[in-house]
Amino acid sequence: MHYTVKKSRKARKYKTSANGDLVTFDEFYERIDEKTKADLLDGKIIRDSPAIPIHTLIVTWISGLLSTFTQEFDLGVVFGATATVRLSIYNAPEPDVLFINKKRLGVMLEKYVDGPPDLCVEVISKSSRKYDRGRKFVLYAEHGVKEYWIIDPLKNSVEWFENRNGEFIQIQPDAQGRLHSKVLSGFWLKPEWLVSYSLPTFKDVMQEIVGNV
Repeated sequence: MHYTVKKSRKARKYKTSANGDLVTFDEFYERIDEKTKADLLDGKIIRDSPAIPIHTLIVTWISGLLSTFTQEFDLGVVFGATATVRLSIYNAPEPDVLFINKKRLGVMLEKYVDGPPDLCVEVISKSSRKYDRGRKFVLYAEHGVKEYWIIDPLKNSVEWFENRNGEFIQIQPDAQGRLHSKVLSGFWLKPEWLVSYSLPTFKDVMQEIVGNV
């Protein structure tokens, strides 16, 4: 299997100020209620615009399918938005979907996830594109997220990346066009399933995946 390298950009240096321009994680957590989808990136609060229907449909489908698969094989837990992930004092993204291996459930605190998930999924919208492909791409790689999926319903594209030494390397599909996860043993998807309003049922997908593990 061949891979395409996508190198992460260098980490930013933070400038502190007497005015408190940078928002800390604690301040972010106090300001943003649990119903609001937002990210803390480099000390700045980034609020998402209202999601379009296809965005919500795909997030719900991915979250449900991953939950079904991980429960079936006792692999760990899956969260949908809005679960806050604390990566550092100034960075706390809220991935659209995330997975944590059962061996790492200690990072799940009462109110937030304290450390990188094993898998983060972002479904791109117009307002989130530059962050999902930009700063969040870099942060997830540098902080040890093992796998990152970017689904772009606006461009009908699906990209999966695995983490190698702090940089994301794109996972290429196999000869049958399937993308195979590196952190969910036996799990794979066909990208065409994710670029349509007519998403297949969990039952049909599970039967196809499990029958071809």
